[in-house]
Amino acid sequence: MASLLALVVSTGVAAAHAKLESMTPADGSSMAAPPTKVVLTFNEPVGSNGTQVQVKSPSGKNVATGDVQVIDNTVTQPVGAMVDAGRYQVDARVVSADGHPITVSGSFSVTHAGHPATQPGGTPTASQDSGSNTVTIVALCLVMLVVVALAIVIVRRRPASQ
Repeated sequence: MASLLALVVSTGVAAAHAKLESMTPADGSSMAAPPTKVVLTFNEPVGSNGTQVQVKSPSGKNVATGDVQVIDNTVTQPVGAMVDAGRYQVDARVVSADGHPITVSGSFSVTHAGHPATQPGGTPTASQDSGSNTVTIVALCLVMLVVVALAIVIVRRRPASQ
């Protein structure tokens, strides 16, 4: 009888699959500014082979960008510009430690359209890029004016040849 109980208990543990513990942004949450990534945390480590995460905008466009990162029980998917207000659907497929594929889904809402996602230290968005271009052009013009002024001063200080 004890060996039968041990067999049943060990089979239950072997059949256990990874379960989603949390999602960031939280499932069902609402926020004004869009996130830069979606993070899925499982109750046990998951494999990186075959892991896929899609983040679909209200219009159905997948805004997931870059490679998904899997570290132990955490799956991180960077997202690009989320300029549509509304509900974003997250659908993921991961492989549990026991080799079984697991699918999870959730959603969150972005309340204000027109807020592009930005990554700290990442590629600037179009509005940030145009602002830095203006500063660069002004700085180059000032440098050119200084060079021209110095050239005029140097030419005027030369003694006239005899």
